[in-house]
Amino acid sequence: MKEPVRTWDVAARLNDAPLGALHWLVLALTFAVAATDGLDAQIIGFTAPQIAAEFGIGNDRLGPVFSAALLGMTAGALLFGTLGDRFGRRRTMIACVALFGGGTLLTAFAGSVTQLMLLRLVTGLGLGGALPNAVTLVAECAPGKHRPLLVTLMYIGFFVGGLLGGVIAGSLVVDHGWRVMFYVGGGLPLALSLLLLALLPESPQYLARRAGAGGQLSGLLARLDPAGAYGAHDRYTLPEASSRADVGELFRHRRVRNTVLLWLAFFINLLVLFFLMNWLPKLLVDGGVPLAQAIRVTVMFNVGGVLGALVLAWLSARHNPRRMLAAFFALGAIAIMAIGLGDGRFAPVAAACFATGLFAGAAQVGLYPIATQVYPSAVRATGVGWAQAWGRIGSIFGPLAGGWLAVLEPRFAIYFLVFGAPLLVAAAAIAAMRDA
Repeated sequence: MKEPVRTWDVAARLNDAPLGALHWLVLALTFAVAATDGLDAQIIGFTAPQIAAEFGIGNDRLGPVFSAALLGMTAGALLFGTLGDRFGRRRTMIACVALFGGGTLLTAFAGSVTQLMLLRLVTGLGLGGALPNAVTLVAECAPGKHRPLLVTLMYIGFFVGGLLGGVIAGSLVVDHGWRVMFYVGGGLPLALSLLLLALLPESPQYLARRAGAGGQLSGLLARLDPAGAYGAHDRYTLPEASSRADVGELFRHRRVRNTVLLWLAFFINLLVLFFLMNWLPKLLVDGGVPLAQAIRVTVMFNVGGVLGALVLAWLSARHNPRRMLAAFFALGAIAIMAIGLGDGRFAPVAAACFATGLFAGAAQVGLYPIATQVYPSAVRATGVGWAQAWGRIGSIFGPLAGGWLAVLEPRFAIYFLVFGAPLLVAAAAIAAMRDA
């Protein structure tokens, strides 16, 4: 007898599924993507003092060097977020990982400032596209009640990558020069891209919108939700599925307010964080702090980011997530201003950097679960990609503004007063968002 054709609501089945081995595999692989992304995004800050010395670059010219990769990240977030909706999260993310790995490796051979900037620009394209697709893939595989936690755990990888980068830089850069850091930062994601090709599944919600993918989707759903008897010829639906994946969808169906406020929060926070990650080691070295100690200060920021993200995830599961996120932004503003009070001394600056990671760094992690909840599946990667793109625009201006400010030769504390205050605006933006 012929098996009856059943109809399955893919989103509903995934929402109610128990956590299983495949969920943890997807989390582990995307965590590794975020870690290599974080390492390669922060690598220029670890190596900036030696790069500046080798090429004879003053602080007024370092801003564009820092911002080259960030300009690429902005374009990459826009381009690859949309491509992820159209061609799949998996293949798009793997291409991005290979791109930023190759770009980072080639940067080790840069012979001039111009070559360095061009290679960082190419690297940035991959860096900007990887995380929006990783976030979306995790969100679309995860059970509903576990989704915010899994997205948060994945993005913690960014800070773990920065932490590992600082440890590696502290061990290698001082003795062997800045180029060795780019060998490591390029080789790791290239190796990871091969592992992703072998092990990473596609998003089930993407497959549900793709004609002729029933066989692949049924096998994947059977692993994510063993309770369902899925067949290759069954009918798979998504209630909100749409053929459109353009930016205009982000402003339809009463999404305007949340979209604008989300973009504002991303813009401000990445402006501030990338100023810190790029400029802090250089400012400390200029103030007489040894390079190894300056790198350790940046490591403390990443340690704080890891712990803060876990604390924020725990609090968000028990209280209103937006209120918790707004509070973290406000506390982050205070922590950044406190960096300036340390006046370049290692211990107080390291403590304030830890607090900055704990609050402002964790707040960036907390933005992603909110972004995935604001938009339906059909435009989710586009929505996350555009939000991150606005963040990347902010991240471009952060290092540039640091260079413009450096021309005025202000006191150490002024940098952190100027860059701490905008986080209060980000706190207000998150507090003003509507529940999705």
